Amino acid sequence: MILILTIIAIIFTFYAPLYLKSRKNDIRPTKNIFDKFVENDKGYPWSLDPNRIKSYQKELAKRIRLKK
Repeated sequence: MILILTIIAIIFTFYAPLYLKSRKNDIRPTKNIFDKFVENDKGYPWSLDPNRIKSYQKELAKRIRLKK
């Protein structure tokens, strides 16, 4: 058991970083749910920042126009 855990530790300590470093141009990061939410966030009516309130009102007006 100790031998198996030692081999796994060595693989993840030495081999995995070298493998990932050699493949860094092939690996493309994905966007998680939070990143997508932040990019699409338009603000809220209770926001303290006036720019976010204006952004929210513009987005709301745009969506109301699209419904008609």
